[in-house]
Amino acid sequence: MNLTPREKDKLLISVAAMVARKRLERGVKLNYPESIALISDFVMEGARDGRTVAT
Repeated sequence: MNLTPREKDKLLISVAAMVARKRLERGVKLNYPESIALISDFVMEGARDGRTVAT
């Protein structure tokens, strides 16, 4: 499978966000990269749904 660099970045953020969500469910504190991945994934999914960052 050939992915563009942008697609690879999105995929890595999504996977890191999944790991972060699982750790949050277990009650583990997130480190900085996990927190950023979770926020980035939330913003990317919101943009895909047509929402703005403010809403």
